[in-house]
Amino acid sequence: MKNLRTYLLAVLSCSLLASCIVDDEIDVNDEYFNGPLVVGFKTDDNLGNFVEETGAQFDFDIPVHVIGGASGQPAGSTITMTYEIGTFADLKLSEGELAELETMLDINNTPLDPSDDVRKYPIAVPGTHFDWVDTNLETTIPANATFDLIPIKVNNDALDNAKTTVFVINLKTLVSVEDVVIAEQYESALVRLQLCRTDLAGTYSVNYATPANHTITHLGAGNYQLDSMFGWPGAGYTSYFYACAGNLIFTEWRFSNEIIQGRPGYVDQATGQIVFPEFGIGRASGPPIYSGSTWVLTLQ
Repeated sequence: MKNLRTYLLAVLSCSLLASCIVDDEIDVNDEYFNGPLVVGFKTDDNLGNFVEETGAQFDFDIPVHVIGGASGQPAGSTITMTYEIGTFADLKLSEGELAELETMLDINNTPLDPSDDVRKYPIAVPGTHFDWVDTNLETTIPANATFDLIPIKVNNDALDNAKTTVFVINLKTLVSVEDVVIAEQYESALVRLQLCRTDLAGTYSVNYATPANHTITHLGAGNYQLDSMFGWPGAGYTSYFYACAGNLIFTEWRFSNEIIQGRPGYVDQATGQIVFPEFGIGRASGPPIYSGSTWVLTLQ
């Protein structure tokens, strides 16, 4: 469970995988079992990354699937379900995992400090952060189909580009003329909404003993290219990172050495500088080439 202390995604994905409650009457390992038709959220973590654009509304869909049962056959009639906003307790987490998650949601992990009540991950509010497209809050899987999409409109101006905004969606009631069930382990899902920055391109001076420049190029959708790698200025060791929900995370570079990020990078809101703390470069074996460095990039 050590990944719980690193990223909200790891918290919830690992916890959900470890904590799913399997209904004894439903063999979730065999989608062709001869039992009730099972419907629900096949994906328990739905991530929406949106390129920041003032005034924009973004389309985002949350899929609902026919997951199994009925000997692998889809329903011969429509399946209609209602849905609603849920809570983190609906995600089938254990008591300890839920407590750890709630602690992480507090910005400085001090939930008993009343001055610290700003959440690190804001909870999305319908009508503010997003709008339901279907105001009846119903989703219908057509006859002989295997899924439907719950559409929402995400409001750019209500999201914080330095944070992930989250909510839980629950399937509530079901109407069908056939033998269909919403499996308990599939009735709730997490939705994460993130803005990706597009304004970080430029030439930056890096805080080496003798400062040197690196160039950042925006490739689109919050993805960036760094012309080299920290420690090798101007050497052409091209690397790549993304900048979404306030986290700057390297995804690859042209060499096999591991990129070590003890914490994600971020943009200092006071200075505008880009900061990569607890950074390092590993080796195929043995100790890293360097580790624990903090690189500060200042726009030129």
